[in-house]
Amino acid sequence: MMTRRIHPGSRPAFTIVELILAGVIASLVLGVLTMSMSQIIKSKSISKERLDAFVRADVALKNLRRDMISILRRDDLFYTRLRIQDDSIQTPSGEFNRDEILLFNHRLRASREIEYNGEGVEYETAYRIDEDDWGPVLWQRRDALPDQYPTAGGIVTPISEGVVELSVEAWDGEQWLEDWDSDYDGLPHALRISVRASGHLPGESPWDAPIATLRTIVPLDRVPPPDDVMEDELQQLIALINGEEESATGGGGLSADGSEGTEDAINNDAAESSDAPPDIDVILNELGTERPD
Repeated sequence: MMTRRIHPGSRPAFTIVELILAGVIASLVLGVLTMSMSQIIKSKSISKERLDAFVRADVALKNLRRDMISILRRDDLFYTRLRIQDDSIQTPSGEFNRDEILLFNHRLRASREIEYNGEGVEYETAYRIDEDDWGPVLWQRRDALPDQYPTAGGIVTPISEGVVELSVEAWDGEQWLEDWDSDYDGLPHALRISVRASGHLPGESPWDAPIATLRTIVPLDRVPPPDDVMEDELQQLIALINGEEESATGGGGLSADGSEGTEDAINNDAAESSDAPPDIDVILNELGTERPD
């Protein structure tokens, strides 16, 4: 029987099998570490995109809410305005709202950073989403009041990038409406604002990144819709004619000095006290309008 002699101070060598096994284990460890680091980096990137999406939606919502809560509320609707235009677009993630809003509001901060610009503290403010080279952006247009052109002019400023959806609805006391115009409907009881923003990086698709959704409700003081001016004048004229008829028929047939009136006065009273309705053509002529077809 042969025995293996080990000389003092010498080390045993590794076999080929041991070297191969060590290489396999090292490869597995390196692979696990690489995958773990990749997942950590990816999770960190997703968390950052989610945070960016939330921050962008929050900035947009705060600006919208601040302007809507300060809308001008006046009985004369010539000096106040709220118009909501409903619109939408098709995206890879489905249909997204792209509403536009115009309102008259007051702000304590001037729109230009100079000592004096000749402006007051009341503005016409509009919001809409437009696309540029970096993706969708929420834009704000602000112009000083009074202005002859409420839908143009002023300063256009990007408020928040990555805003992919803006939805504004008006509450009339019974339901939420997607379209509104204070020139015909007055001011609503409240506004519901929904904003969705993407956390995408510049140059990347906003639909491949996380999207944050924020919503709020802004209460408003109700201002009734304006009256029809022509109809109001017509009703006043009819009431005036009816009032003259009542005063004409309510007399006792005596003259101003207490004596009986003449025969002509009696005949006139009888003619005016007839039950025939007022002639609509006469009323329309008084108003300077024509009879509708």
